[in-house]
Amino acid sequence: MNDELTPSERAALRARIVGGAHDITPVGAHRNAWIAGSVAAALVVAIAGGVAVTSTLSAPEIATTPSPSPTATVAPVPTPTPTVAPTPTPAPTPLATAPVLAFGGDCSAVLDADAASSVVGVPMRLWEGLSVWDARSLGGVSCHWRTQDSSGWQSVGVTVLPYSVVPDAVRARIGVAPVCEGGPCDYSERFGDAWVSAYASSASVALDAVAAVGSRAAASPGIERALPAAAWHLDGCQDRLRGAVEQTLGRVGLEPVGTDNVPQGQEWDVLTGRGAAAWCSVAPPVYDDPDYFTLRLSIAAGAQSDASEVERFGGIPVQVNGARAAWWIPPANGVGGRLRADADGGIIEAVGTDLTQEQMRALAENIIGALG
Repeated sequence: MNDELTPSERAALRARIVGGAHDITPVGAHRNAWIAGSVAAALVVAIAGGVAVTSTLSAPEIATTPSPSPTATVAPVPTPTPTVAPTPTPAPTPLATAPVLAFGGDCSAVLDADAASSVVGVPMRLWEGLSVWDARSLGGVSCHWRTQDSSGWQSVGVTVLPYSVVPDAVRARIGVAPVCEGGPCDYSERFGDAWVSAYASSASVALDAVAAVGSRAAASPGIERALPAAAWHLDGCQDRLRGAVEQTLGRVGLEPVGTDNVPQGQEWDVLTGRGAAAWCSVAPPVYDDPDYFTLRLSIAAGAQSDASEVERFGGIPVQVNGARAAWWIPPANGVGGRLRADADGGIIEAVGTDLTQEQMRALAENIIGALG
């Protein structure tokens, strides 16, 4: 605005502002009007500017044109470290006070060869046969020793089982002196949680064998085992299986084999009383039958064979329908043969005379079916 005034007018304006309106010298009417308008305009602008500044200080800034802002240094936000729950230290598994099997299932720990020889009075050796059933199925151990010299045949057997598996009828015979004539020559005692039974050819040897094992059995009685859920129920072996044999061979009227070679004794009574074992036999009723044969069946509920052990005793793998595995075991003397088969329910072993391998395999299949 001041650029449009003459030097004298600018001086007058300054004087007017400083000293008052009477000090300004008029130049002309229209000039005075113009100066007055200019002063008013200047004041309006100044006042408006003051309002604008005041508004700027008291209200948020409204930007009409985006302009780059200086980059602010943002302090890094610390990332929280995940809290990792400490891995709980597993509690140590309590150690069993005794092996799962009595004496760990080790017959040499029950009696070594020297101890067995001392009990019997002649040199003895551990007998390793291919058994179908034994005390291991119930948590125990069953061992047998025989003379080394076949000219003076003697034997002794020792069984150790958890006392809890022994039926009341067998417990009633604990400590009862054996009667070796006309019956099994066996004797049993209880040692803590262990039941120890021995059989021998004389009562004195049976008692000595139990005494030699008993105190150590108390420290290793084994832990009771239950049969698997799929184990066969072995009641009525003779009646249930005779029909399967007759159907397979096309025979009727078969009867048990007339023999004294029947499992017996206190150990056997424990196994059968717990449903772990069964035995039965069939044959024609007349010995001079032209098609005479014998068949003896041993059954162990819930058990399974060790294939390598069966084959070590001459087992030859064969196919039997319904079996997991099966073996034909040729006879050592050339008479008869053995067919062993494992199924879900357990083991069957058929020992036959005057029966072919094909007949024995068919018998095993039908017996497995009859057992369920």
